[in-house]
Amino acid sequence: MIEKFYEKYSTEEQDVIVLIQKVLGASPFEDQWDMLAMTLGMVFCGDGKVDVKKGRLNWLVSSEERNTKKGWNRFKSGQICHIKVRKLLDTYAPKNLTPEEFNDWCVVEVLKPEVPCPQLEEVWADYVKPIVIEDEVLGTLMLNKEFDMFECNFLWNETDISLMLEIDPDDQSSWEQTFGSARSIMTELEKWDRTMRMFAAKELTNLANDWMTDDEDAVPITEEVFAERITLSELAFSFEDSFTAYYEDDDMFWGHAVEICGTLTQGMESANIVG
Repeated sequence: MIEKFYEKYSTEEQDVIVLIQKVLGASPFEDQWDMLAMTLGMVFCGDGKVDVKKGRLNWLVSSEERNTKKGWNRFKSGQICHIKVRKLLDTYAPKNLTPEEFNDWCVVEVLKPEVPCPQLEEVWADYVKPIVIEDEVLGTLMLNKEFDMFECNFLWNETDISLMLEIDPDDQSSWEQTFGSARSIMTELEKWDRTMRMFAAKELTNLANDWMTDDEDAVPITEEVFAERITLSELAFSFEDSFTAYYEDDDMFWGHAVEICGTLTQGMESANIVG
């Protein structure tokens, strides 16, 4: 089983100094767990090469180890450590990325959990610097570097709304596309809000009534009532013109959120309950 995991990687072991961005997650692998940490840069001890770009570290743990120092707690954000790694074989890289872009390694051994490295310390110092954009329509946006999103809150109809704009941190020229999509909706938010609430009502009113079947005193919900009861709480925009809006359900679905997805060009596409 362990052999099956490591057969995806080169047999050559390399000593590197690595800067950890975050431990991202764990996915099932046979009866064990494939842990994943994201990195911001590596220094190769063999030739001193400095490679400043995002990468991935994988390592295998048992279910018992997943929540210990061998699993989730093996690395932490900002940690610079000396480890032994093996590179993912090119044939296992996703088809939409080159092996260099995917930049995936498996951890063979942690040699020193904390080491000094001026080059990577400079990378981390730059990474934690706040990036703030003042936009006339969207307000003050701060980049959440962990999730590659600009975020802000704004008050609308006496409600605090969260706004999130997904961006590609490596392609600043693409940011304006996401900002433009957000501005298009924000400048006509009243119209978009009404459209989204009506769409959700058509899609989910019957389901809302189904959720009340155990309440003998419940009054049937109409589409008009449904649309009036849900309230906007969050707006998220992707790289292109797609968006997702989240609405509070006024307990029609016992506290779940109503999620509405669409695009600027096609309008509303789906409405579901989430959370």
